[in-house]
Amino acid sequence: MKSPEGNHEEENEGMTRRDFLKGLVVTAVGLGIAPAESEAKPIEQNRVKSSRLETMEGHNMPDGFARSKIHATFEGGQEKLVGSFFAMGDRRAKADFISKTKHPDFFDSNGRPNFSNIGKKHKNTALIVAGGFLSSRGHHQIEGIALENGEMVGENAPAGELNGLLVIKNGVPEIQNLNQIPDINTFLGQARKEGWSVFQQTSYIRPGGKFQSSNPSKYELRFFVEGEGKKGVINFSEDMTYGEALQVMQRIANFKIERAIGLDTGICSEGYFYDKNGQGYLMVDEDFGAGKDCTNMLVLYSD
Repeated sequence: MKSPEGNHEEENEGMTRRDFLKGLVVTAVGLGIAPAESEAKPIEQNRVKSSRLETMEGHNMPDGFARSKIHATFEGGQEKLVGSFFAMGDRRAKADFISKTKHPDFFDSNGRPNFSNIGKKHKNTALIVAGGFLSSRGHHQIEGIALENGEMVGENAPAGELNGLLVIKNGVPEIQNLNQIPDINTFLGQARKEGWSVFQQTSYIRPGGKFQSSNPSKYELRFFVEGEGKKGVINFSEDMTYGEALQVMQRIANFKIERAIGLDTGICSEGYFYDKNGQGYLMVDEDFGAGKDCTNMLVLYSD
């Protein structure tokens, strides 16, 4: 997955995930975005004209999963393959959330995941990618609230700027929004009692919400999405601005995405998807290379 941009590894090596998101503007009720940020204007509003999914009949993914290619048409009529959608097709498709706090043996001293060991946690692993951000407030932990099977593995309070939540109940993931939860303490109490896994992320698409970005930088981005009874992970293999990636997701002709949250990329972009035989295939932003400083991983698997 060669990025068309130049190599910015030295420039980005020391960036926190908050630096990585610098320039984002999220317009939504109750997110507490600073007025200075809200004045920023979106860029390249019409560069992506349309997009579509192409079903891969021979995708050879584990049972319950399917892989589709994502094609986007840009200004001038150029169509490009820009990524993949890994769809969770039926009840056999499950999700798991793994933290460094509870599984230090799954990460080395630099925070690079041991994908081989993580993949062995489930018999039929389909995908392993980073989920929540590394906190910019120190302590080398997950930013915002995060629970693994009911145990708190993140910070003690929600990160107000991250309105998205991925909530996993008995292996079934769903997107929720922080500002639509009436009482966060009640929510967390139920999550602990029932053993849910949860992490916060940026909300990009949600009913009644609007996202804009003035960040001109391009990355190979990744999202968890839901819509029309489908859910799964979108992995972009082309460098895009946040605005462009959002346009692609909103303009997919044969899949209306109703909710989308980000997944950690940048210096934590290294991930893998797997076929039925357990063969792994690398997904990485070459501008950053092998992962480090990872605190958690989202695992999709076939039950």
